[in-house]
Amino acid sequence: MEAKRGSLSNERAMYSTLPGSERASGRFFDSDHCPYDGDDPVHIASCARKLQQIAKDAGHEQPLMVGLREANGLYDGLPFELAGARFPYPLSLAAANSTTRTRLVGRAIGQHLGSIGINWVFTPTIDLLGESVEPLDASKTFGQDAESVCGHALALIQGLADGGVSACTVSHPAAPTLEILRTQSSTELASSIHEQADLPEFAPLGAVATRYPRNSMQFGAAIHEFQEPERSAHAIRATCDLVLRNMCGFQGPTVSSFAETTDDAAVCAKHTPLLSILSGLDMVKLPEEAAARHESISALEAAMASGAIPSNLIPAAAARVAAFKAQFLSWERALVDITAPTASPPAPGSLARAIYQDAVTALSPGTSPLHGLARTSILVVLTPTVPRRVPDSPSDPFEPLGRALSDHFSRLRHVPYTLSAGLTDVHRAFLQRAAAVVFVLCNTSSAMIESQDEFVRAVHHSLRARDAMPGQQRTRKVVIGAGNPRDLRDPFAGWWGVLCYEYSKGALEAVAKVVLGEREATGKIPST
Repeated sequence: MEAKRGSLSNERAMYSTLPGSERASGRFFDSDHCPYDGDDPVHIASCARKLQQIAKDAGHEQPLMVGLREANGLYDGLPFELAGARFPYPLSLAAANSTTRTRLVGRAIGQHLGSIGINWVFTPTIDLLGESVEPLDASKTFGQDAESVCGHALALIQGLADGGVSACTVSHPAAPTLEILRTQSSTELASSIHEQADLPEFAPLGAVATRYPRNSMQFGAAIHEFQEPERSAHAIRATCDLVLRNMCGFQGPTVSSFAETTDDAAVCAKHTPLLSILSGLDMVKLPEEAAARHESISALEAAMASGAIPSNLIPAAAARVAAFKAQFLSWERALVDITAPTASPPAPGSLARAIYQDAVTALSPGTSPLHGLARTSILVVLTPTVPRRVPDSPSDPFEPLGRALSDHFSRLRHVPYTLSAGLTDVHRAFLQRAAAVVFVLCNTSSAMIESQDEFVRAVHHSLRARDAMPGQQRTRKVVIGAGNPRDLRDPFAGWWGVLCYEYSKGALEAVAKVVLGEREATGKIPST
């Protein structure tokens, strides 16, 4: 259940008129009319308490499941700013290489979620970091190494449970089977997919299914590759039944990822819930727009009335959801009465700082070339224009890096760049005067990879021309990867490279200490 803006009157009416048998079955509602200011966690907590009280007054089993999707702010949103520090992204956790700390982070997240009334969270993502992952989403994965992904995912799930929150793991297990799904018939799928059972992409799925077989899982099938709804349903059903259920032994309910099935967003919003049910998924998220939501419900009701939904799908889904809900209620009641105020969780600032520091990963041997550089030297810092991930962050998210470096260099010049504009005359003028350059890479879109490569070549060319001039000392050069480590997949000849995996304030301040030579980089790169 997701909190939105509006009035609670509709929810109160629904609960008060709901038949007792349906109340007991644990029916889910889309709470699209809750008074929720997305910028204020206090309002989230107030909304959650009111929903719990309304359900309690109507005789519904307690507590309701109030969920938070990763996309709604698990890492970027204000609920976790209450503690005075942000939590590191999964990629940083993996680079810090400590599952013990990952579990502590999970516990801290769980405690903070509990403090605002959230008890079900859609995380962690257990897909391996591959070419299909959008650059902006890379930091939400645990990397490319299957063993590392398994260890950190299980640690985070257990940590969330320590903090009183149930994790709904996010997975897209159809990605490694796309070619099979495109080219083979239903009768050939089972043997072909089982032949790939040892693929590393399936290892995290198997690990989570083995440890938590009855938890919930948000299931996507990378069905954007399929333009026809029937083909999409075929892809999801094959991966859900053959991979998730049969191969991995997962018994819990699956939640639709609301993946797009066509390029038409309106058509997608209307038909994806029905498609998800027809594909064997157990729970769906209805569209947020009222008209599309009404059409989705009508399509579901019509399909049930006509018999288009196979008779065995609904009972099987209901059984899995009921078992999961019973497990959740038993576990949650043993932890806390969710309608009662919870104690303020401890601030995780020191834990976050330690992880950010341990995550910084050197790609080059030796000490940073900025170490020992005169304070009055001209240092040019090139940073990309990227989306702000935290609403109250600076307009330039790389401002913390510039500030940390400016404490040591009085003539620092912080010069942003955009990949669409490329290297301008302003950039060239600054580079011609620089004694040292800190070049930050953080591509946020797969569509801009070629533009990024072109910009990198332009910077190389400009600095080579400068260094070739008579009497010029060679420019000291540092390159920082502040996102997908694949941004630095190609060697930067003559540059000292380092990774910090995200552009949060804590990560940038940690990498600044390494670039200045104040700390050694101890992180482990979580990809090949």
